[in-house]
Amino acid sequence: MNKKETIAQVMELTTEMAKGRKGSFVILTKNNISSKYEMLYPDLFKGKNINLKDKETKTLIMNLLLMDGAVVMDYSGKIITYGAKIKKTRIVLGHGTRHSAARGISENKDVLAIISSEEDGRIRVFKEGKLVGEINPETGKNKQFFEKLGELFSKPDIQVATAGGVASLLLKLNPIMAGAVFTGSWIITRYGLVSMKDFLHTGKLIITDKTTEIKKSQKTKIKKK
Repeated sequence: MNKKETIAQVMELTTEMAKGRKGSFVILTKNNISSKYEMLYPDLFKGKNINLKDKETKTLIMNLLLMDGAVVMDYSGKIITYGAKIKKTRIVLGHGTRHSAARGISENKDVLAIISSEEDGRIRVFKEGKLVGEINPETGKNKQFFEKLGELFSKPDIQVATAGGVASLLLKLNPIMAGAVFTGSWIITRYGLVSMKDFLHTGKLIITDKTTEIKKSQKTKIKKK
């Protein structure tokens, strides 16, 4: 598999975990980062070629994701190890150790850290020590969605995404800290608002001025509650 396909499949697996409110942690890396983590379990996969692309390995990987620590893979989908405890972590306010470990390990070059949270059922993606994506698992309805995510997160220029960035966009302030945040039918980027429908159709971040429409949508949701 290539990088985009691997990311897409990992996103699909973590989404499945998130829908069941199960925590999981996957590290995708181009380089040898074994010095950055400690092993929680004996490495039974050493010298074996177990790859995400093989359909029969899905059940195995799902079970590995339930274990403490991270599953480490390269961008071809090959499992490097599992039960990896990250040595250097960075706090993510409002979240626990898995988020901190994901942020910490993502500071290394060419590392993408993807987690599902049992607390709020969200999938989060970290790159270069930053949160670059927060996804509601209910958004992922079909294979095309995950393919587009694979394409999006394999890009080198994804920027930081924070709740503060989302708020700044909705309030028509300068979205300096906004990145790729998925909220229902929209992707909020540092450049503006992107229709999820257009993204799925084209795979491109087509910017559209829909701030007013988004604000109305948010108000409608509040009234319904």
